[in-house]
Amino acid sequence: MKFRYASQWAYIELLVAFLMTLSVAVKLKPEWWGWLLFAPLLGFLVFEGIRKIKYSLTVEGDIITVGSFNSAQYVASKIAAVNVWMAKGGRIAVVTFEDGKRFNFPSNVEGFDNLVGLLKTKANLE
Repeated sequence: MKFRYASQWAYIELLVAFLMTLSVAVKLKPEWWGWLLFAPLLGFLVFEGIRKIKYSLTVEGDIITVGSFNSAQYVASKIAAVNVWMAKGGRIAVVTFEDGKRFNFPSNVEGFDNLVGLLKTKANLE
């Protein structure tokens, strides 16, 4: 099964970045140093939008693949704990393995509760 971020939020971020650039370029016509001040925010919005589009957490058999630009693979049967914590932006699940490795994913991932249940089932934690 493949779990992803809701793609509409990623596209909204990219649209906002485009509209910000368009409004600054058309209305204000900033100097070169103005673009330098604006570039980090624009870069961050574009990076986050692309990261959310590319992100996937895939569970196939006993293998879990997580990543967006780089991916990592884990073995589901070696999960020691799956904890769900409250955070400022919602809930976050932290998956801990027997060897001490960890990965986490936020509740923004579509099917969050199903994914947590699936990982607990795969690890025989329920």
